[in-house]
Amino acid sequence: MFLFFLIFFGIQIFILFCCAAAGNDAASQELSDLEQLQFITEWKKHHGKKDVC
Repeated sequence: MFLFFLIFFGIQIFILFCCAAAGNDAASQELSDLEQLQFITEWKKHHGKKDVC
């Protein structure tokens, strides 16, 4: 049972580390910001300033 917990938490820590390291540099953050701005601009073109409600 101890081995199960050791393996389980080991895998969880590895996954958490990979997720934290994947997008944690300045270049990928800048790219993400640019993609979000492009998406918002396109969305505003198509939807204008209509009310959502």
